[in-house]
Amino acid sequence: MDKFALYYQVPYVKEFEAEVTSCVSSGREKGKYLVELSKHGFYPEGGGQPADHGTIGDAVVLDVKEAKAQDGSETILHVVNQELPVGAVLPCKIDWERRMRYTRDHSGEHIVSGLVHKYFGYNNVGFHMSDVMTIDFDGILTVEELRKIEDEANAIVLENRAVKVLWPSEEEREHIDYRSKKPLSGDVRLVDLGGADLCACCGTHVMTTGEIGPIKLLSVLGHKGGVRIELFCGLDALKDYQRKHTELMELSRTLSVAPEEVPKALSEVLAESHQKDYRISQLNERYFAMKAAEIPENQELIVDVEEDLNSVELRKCCDYFMKHTSAKIVAVLGQKSGGEKGKDFSYVIGSLTFDVRAGAKAFNALVSGRGGGQKEMIQGNLSATPEAVYQALQGVF
Repeated sequence: MDKFALYYQVPYVKEFEAEVTSCVSSGREKGKYLVELSKHGFYPEGGGQPADHGTIGDAVVLDVKEAKAQDGSETILHVVNQELPVGAVLPCKIDWERRMRYTRDHSGEHIVSGLVHKYFGYNNVGFHMSDVMTIDFDGILTVEELRKIEDEANAIVLENRAVKVLWPSEEEREHIDYRSKKPLSGDVRLVDLGGADLCACCGTHVMTTGEIGPIKLLSVLGHKGGVRIELFCGLDALKDYQRKHTELMELSRTLSVAPEEVPKALSEVLAESHQKDYRISQLNERYFAMKAAEIPENQELIVDVEEDLNSVELRKCCDYFMKHTSAKIVAVLGQKSGGEKGKDFSYVIGSLTFDVRAGAKAFNALVSGRGGGQKEMIQGNLSATPEAVYQALQGVF
């Protein structure tokens, strides 16, 4: 950790000038170079926070990472897309939108982790930033408990508390109660999020809690004996709200109810849908019974073609014929939408006598089909006429 890096000393510096002290080909990836600078303004990946992007002169900074120099000291390597002249003093510009997004996320994560540790004693054992931020805790938290954490976290944001950075000596650290995932030595940077959290951290942080913006906890799921929560901070939280509000208003217009009445109206629509599904199921069974009654008692092989049944209904139709006819093999074909009429079908084949799964490979080979399933029933797709299907089933079974 370079305590004299610009992102620590002057955390909000967006542009600076630095001398290129080294530039070598990355070796592994064609067209990429590893650059060392006289000043460290680009934050390297670390502490769960992704690296800065930006530009050095005309070169694009693709990644930044800590490494060991030849003399054993720590250095920072900038992965760029073109070679830069050693000794040149070049303007450096940080992708500030990216930097501040991760800075807000990191500070918001500290507040949430600090409050969880304060009230429940749980530790943050995993932290990841991507499209959505996640935090893993080593204990169980309920939705209600996290709602209280969220409320207090946002109250701290609104109070706009100052964020302080401390570099205590080893002796001083012995008398400080701070969070850390592992024992530390040497230079240790502690970040105080306005009294909400005090944690050893190498990442970038806001200067006041108000800069974080809203903190929104999205979900909580069990994970490795504890929980994983998803959350958004700042503009991410605002964009998420805007998207969900737009969707809510669309549902409101579709259902012709006020936004606050959408949950009730949706429940009523689902209840009506379940009633219709039940009624359709009853009518289908009557339809299956009528068709089964027309099948001769001595017919051992049935190939039935249906126009308007979905995959679930095809299975139910096949099952009904298996149980209510004397057929030893039942095949129900459903015309595939967009396929060739009378040739491209979804199929369900069942039997209470034969192991149809054992014959699936041979059957599919005869009808240009693909599919499989269980001993009593297989399903898939095929391209053959019903007559060809009948002949294939006779040949296989």
